[in-house]
Amino acid sequence: MQRTDIDGVPVFTADGPARTTAALVFGVGLRDETFATIEVTHLVEHLAMGALPKSHLRCNAVTDVDTTTFHATGRPEAVGAFLEGICRALADLPTERMELEVGVLQAENCSTAHSTLGALWAARFGLTGPGLVVADGPGPEYLTEETVRAHARRWFVRGNAALWCTGPLPAGLRLPLPAGPRPERTVPAPRPQTGPVWTKGHGAGVGLLLSAGRAGDPALTMGVEVLKERLRDTARLARGLSYSVDSMALDVTADRREVAVVLDAREGQEAAVAGLLWQAYTELCASGPTTAELAHAVAGFEEELDADERAVVESELADAAYCAVSGLPFRPVQDVLEAWRTTPAERVAAALRGTSPTAILYVPEETDYAGPGGPVERRFVCNLQARLPVGETFRPSALARLFSRENSRVALVVGERELAHRDSDGDVHSIPWELVEAALPTQDGRAVFVVGRNLCSAVVDEERFGRRAVAAVQARVPTARWLPRPRTAGDDLVGAASPAAGTAGRP
Repeated sequence: MQRTDIDGVPVFTADGPARTTAALVFGVGLRDETFATIEVTHLVEHLAMGALPKSHLRCNAVTDVDTTTFHATGRPEAVGAFLEGICRALADLPTERMELEVGVLQAENCSTAHSTLGALWAARFGLTGPGLVVADGPGPEYLTEETVRAHARRWFVRGNAALWCTGPLPAGLRLPLPAGPRPERTVPAPRPQTGPVWTKGHGAGVGLLLSAGRAGDPALTMGVEVLKERLRDTARLARGLSYSVDSMALDVTADRREVAVVLDAREGQEAAVAGLLWQAYTELCASGPTTAELAHAVAGFEEELDADERAVVESELADAAYCAVSGLPFRPVQDVLEAWRTTPAERVAAALRGTSPTAILYVPEETDYAGPGGPVERRFVCNLQARLPVGETFRPSALARLFSRENSRVALVVGERELAHRDSDGDVHSIPWELVEAALPTQDGRAVFVVGRNLCSAVVDEERFGRRAVAAVQARVPTARWLPRPRTAGDDLVGAASPAAGTAGRP
């Protein structure tokens, strides 16, 4: 691998076939948005791709949790024209296409079902940073031209870009991106936690989230590989309860890594799979892996490196580019392999034990599961409270309560410090005013949908709580948190704005 610079952008290259494969990577993704601006990075990506002329070049782009990548494979001159065209489009976005591309995003509808990864990150960070993956947001129709251009000016700049390329580097390649340094990312604050917890949410799988103090620690990486192998042996091969076991590492900062292990589960067997996951994790924390398990993990790594040389080269180049835009140290793959070969079982066990106070075990909401027991407390995803706070209280009318048992429980409190809502199940959700992330009025102004960064939300509507309740909330929500109604708004903004889960990668 060689490194050069073109127009201030670091470029990582390696020899390859006559056809060129290249990817332009930016250090920006969903974690760098807010609830109000979810999809803005994806929209910038679509606008840039939409500015290119028709061609038969194999090219695409994807917006992920922490990166946005434009990639192409073809003749070197065609790939060079693609890269230069993307850079020019990012420098001057064709925002006259916004309405069309918003329609494309709506048709694409990337958000499918609540993802297990999103639910885990939301349990850690709430509705900030990676936790935003759990939400659809208001919708791309709420994004203004000013918001989109400001986002592009801040994030799609030379200092936040890197290029990797295999095969011939296009002759005379130019990368005319706007000048600018890599922006300082907001570091999301994790919810306070002093020991392992378990939680429920709307993702379909079972998962475990661990925090590590240093990115790329070989001991923890090997421990996770052994954990996955034990789960394949038990949940899949021995019990037939699961098909796939996977993991994902996300570097929040250079010294904080979030590692998730996720499993699918046969319908009705989620509790059993969660039990196997927690048992395998705690046993590894206590006793560590065996010598044979570590040897098996190393052999698997070696086999992966021998299987497809080109894929390994491209993966290493992509990792170098990712580290360049993320401010992380890069380690060549052979150095990583050598670290695996020399890491003892005691270090692996210690690394896993160090994650125990941060562990979050996750199961789907409908699962009949009471948790692992012992010191593992339940964490509710949103900010549930024991009782309603003091404040002006609003309830459905006496007639509504008479004819509906659900309405007899429902109440809304507009207090000095917070907005609170008791739902029909008797659960109390509280949003401190300073944690209000967004307020969306309906088209007729008769209701307000309030979203909190703590993942609580409330619908305040005249029909249920009366006009005074809506006015009281309007008076309390900070002005900056109100979202303007979009020109293309539908009739039911409350339904459209409900924070449902999305996917981590958005092509």
